[in-house]
Amino acid sequence: MRMTDRLPEAELYRARQAGYLQTVETREGRIKLNGISAVGAPDFAEDVLDAAIAVLRQAEAPAGHFGAGFAVLHCGEEAWWLLLHWWLPGGIASHGLWRAALGATPVFSPVPPGVLACVWELGAIEFERRAFMETAMAGAPLADYFASTMPRSTV
Repeated sequence: MRMTDRLPEAELYRARQAGYLQTVETREGRIKLNGISAVGAPDFAEDVLDAAIAVLRQAEAPAGHFGAGFAVLHCGEEAWWLLLHWWLPGGIASHGLWRAALGATPVFSPVPPGVLACVWELGAIEFERRAFMETAMAGAPLADYFASTMPRSTV
């Protein structure tokens, strides 16, 4: 792709609804699940949540994690996206990413390395970064991190 002076109309930023959905218990620990929706508020159907939660529960966490993490379920314009991050020593967040076609109940498949997150997902990641810094990394119990949930807002 060659460089242009401006992005095409389809690439221009439009705010999306975001917010905390629920906390997911896994064999590896607890995950705060946030949702983002290109259309409307992040009220996802039960089958979509079930499919995403199944992936989160089956995903392997990296060695040495704190048993605390966060995920982002994003209903984009072209696909479902599911990001999973576990908190590691040194203030590091691990990264896993899955994609599913829109339409019927999503079937998530891993995305090859190299893709990080879109501008909307980075808004949820920023919220979780601040929450972790202001709670767990400030000496508070992990319960305080889990109590700090992303309010419904736009990203």
